[in-house]
Amino acid sequence: MRERLTALGATVLLCATVAQGHAQGAPTTLTRATLRNDFGVELLGKALIYSFSYQRMVGTSLGLEVGLAALGGGAASGSSTLAFFPLGAKVYLFPKNSSLYLTGGAVLVTASTNSGPFSDNAAAFYGDAGLGFEVRSPGGFVFRGTVYGLFGGGGYFIWPGVTLGYAF
Repeated sequence: MRERLTALGATVLLCATVAQGHAQGAPTTLTRATLRNDFGVELLGKALIYSFSYQRMVGTSLGLEVGLAALGGGAASGSSTLAFFPLGAKVYLFPKNSSLYLTGGAVLVTASTNSGPFSDNAAAFYGDAGLGFEVRSPGGFVFRGTVYGLFGGGGYFIWPGVTLGYAF
């Protein structure tokens, strides 16, 4: 546990140092203010394997996000589907194009199976909270790296996520 906290502290310090280095040579136009929407693909992350996400900036430091991921398969006699619907928000800590952010939200997970005469549907929620670093270029490229805490049912799980996207 102590090693995890040390690694998390080193990551936060590194991200803060990089953000301050970018702050000195930062352009005068904040891209989160001019390119208010972004679409991306998050690998790993809050939907566990992948998700497509859309974020809309509300002001210059708050972004609202919605996503979708689905896994499924089937054969002639049955099928199963697992779908993730992440909803959340990001609060950016620096008014720069490269910034640390805090994120939080909830993920609705639905599962359905249909095998012969049997069918079943279920749904559950779990929460997510995390610390990340975003680079949003004036040309529209978006890169995010996030360390999430996924929690539910009295426990938690630490999980990384990397997003590549385009802002418009």
